[in-house]
Amino acid sequence: MHEAVVPDAVVPDPDEVAWHGWLTEPELRSALLEWRFTPDSREAFSRYLAFRTAPS
Repeated sequence: MHEAVVPDAVVPDPDEVAWHGWLTEPELRSALLEWRFTPDSREAFSRYLAFRTAPS
């Protein structure tokens, strides 16, 4: 999971990525319940949420 501002188009390598797209946080939360994700992707999102909501 990454949070970034990207000035140019992102073009993934089709040999490495089956699908790509931009999701809002609510869309991603919903997708995690419906789509197949690798365990490390779920872990990355959990860590992102923990980092984002941690006190400074």
